[in-house]
Amino acid sequence: MASTEPRVKTAPPAQDDRGRLGTVIDGRYRLDALLGKGGMGVVYRGEHVAIRRAVAVKLLHPTLAAMPELRSRFEREAIAIGRIDHPNCVDVSDFGKLEDGSLFLVMELLDGRSLGDLMDADAPIAPHRALAILRHVLSGLGHAHAAGIVHRDVKPENVYLVPKDGDPDFAKILDFGIAKVIGGGEIDDGVKLTQAGVAFGTPIYMSPEQAIGNPLDGRSDLYAASVMAYEMICGRPPFYSDDKLEILSMHTTRPPPPMNDTLAAVLGRPGPPVPAAVEALIARGLAKRPDERYPDAAAYIAAIDAILGTPMAVGSRPSIPTGAEPLVDMFAAPAQVSQPLLLTEPKAPRKKPPRAAIATLILVAAAAVGILSALALREDAPKPAPKPAPETLAGKAAAQLDQGDAAGAIKAIEGSKKAAASDPAAQLQLGHAYSAQRKNSDALVAYKRALELDPTLAKDPQLRAAVAAIVTDTDGAAAVAALIFQQQALGDTGAFDKLVAWAGSDDAARRAAAVTAAGKLNLGDRVDWLSSYRFDLEQGELCAQRKPAVAKLRALGDPAAIPALTKALVRLGTVGKWKGKNVNACLVDDAKAAITYLEGLRGK
Repeated sequence: MASTEPRVKTAPPAQDDRGRLGTVIDGRYRLDALLGKGGMGVVYRGEHVAIRRAVAVKLLHPTLAAMPELRSRFEREAIAIGRIDHPNCVDVSDFGKLEDGSLFLVMELLDGRSLGDLMDADAPIAPHRALAILRHVLSGLGHAHAAGIVHRDVKPENVYLVPKDGDPDFAKILDFGIAKVIGGGEIDDGVKLTQAGVAFGTPIYMSPEQAIGNPLDGRSDLYAASVMAYEMICGRPPFYSDDKLEILSMHTTRPPPPMNDTLAAVLGRPGPPVPAAVEALIARGLAKRPDERYPDAAAYIAAIDAILGTPMAVGSRPSIPTGAEPLVDMFAAPAQVSQPLLLTEPKAPRKKPPRAAIATLILVAAAAVGILSALALREDAPKPAPKPAPETLAGKAAAQLDQGDAAGAIKAIEGSKKAAASDPAAQLQLGHAYSAQRKNSDALVAYKRALELDPTLAKDPQLRAAVAAIVTDTDGAAAVAALIFQQQALGDTGAFDKLVAWAGSDDAARRAAAVTAAGKLNLGDRVDWLSSYRFDLEQGELCAQRKPAVAKLRALGDPAAIPALTKALVRLGTVGKWKGKNVNACLVDDAKAAITYLEGLRGK
């Protein structure tokens, strides 16, 4: 059904809502049909009587308009969207007040369905399709952020999918009712909607800084969009609980579960593996600290384009396989997928949290710290380290970190090296400061020293979240070091399983570091060496760097390596003097000999 916002499953609309049908409001808009109720009012399908253009009209009744907070939110939506003109944001053409006090908003009429409805029906969604939808959302958010608008309630119910230019999943962002205008004050008609200790939004999609009521910017919307992407691909959001406070704690302290684990839990069986590049993309969007996420929507979009392989203009759809064609080069490693991931892959029903349980939350607390303090009373909740006294070295560094001055915190602690060397709290803050600057190796050294001085700090949620963020970093060596730290220092027994998987993955930086670490940790018998060496043979920058993989594949004595070796016999250059020439000439003789040897083994 056409609508500008998702319908909610509530009681039937009151009779007075239907009583407006057939009437003309403001002398221009005839209300023809009742589409449903949203969080801020009733939505009608209407028509501009003069130009006969179909529209959607959203009404806030007089009784609600009399409430300052709701009136302000409704006006906020009109003013915020009025500042945005972008194909991926719903268009608002008019706003006004009726004689009875009702406020109305006139928007474009959309004929499609919400992203939430799509996920209810089709999730898990193929990665390329999910990234194409995410790209639309990011395009609209980027434009809003450039206009100084932070949405603050990005979620599947606020994304509407309509067919456009051959794209059935063209996304429109809706409901800017709790948007924040950066640098422009609050749009509130005298009522300030954001106060200390008040968190606006929907818990499942809240960024960590939003969850605890801290100041936020557009990167908070990018976090929420990443939660949606995770949910689209896995069929379930990364964090869910019936306890809303526990959800907020998860966002602030826990790393997202591996996507393949979540997907397998939803399907009830191992699913088509989520490509490492896709998981790394979304993991960065889900980083706990805003500085560790993509700096803006444009950077996020560029990362998506690098995966899809096709830069796109705003509003366009990616060039992706259709029908039942396998997603070979883009999303599957031959050693990891026994069957190609097809668009016709049968899907299990989405095991979703009930929509009523994730309704928009306006959480009032005495202060942001109060939320986490309440969580700390739960026996199973992570226990944060005691806040250092302000006059101590650790307290001074913590204060500077709270102000975003990581460099100042490092300077303060390094300036008192002798005292800091035996102070676990200072080492903990030093680790946090280095982590904020993505000086990952230094952060891990400081954390290690902190745990040597006080082993109980292994339970500190901020330390654990920082180490988990390093695991997702693009620095392969640091990511592997963080995995080892998780296993050996924090007791996370599954970390070595991930390290072994990385040793055979298509991520060159992680693979190289993981192979070295696996050897030192005596984990070599668990590594998929066939995959590891095949990727080395494909991904080495120079022929001389690719050549050693030939000897390693031969030494494995596995005829399954023959296709990779055969493919390596000819690799044509694409630029300069090597364009059209075989750039693997240095390894051809060795590869032929290896193929002959392995074929002999297969014949025995």
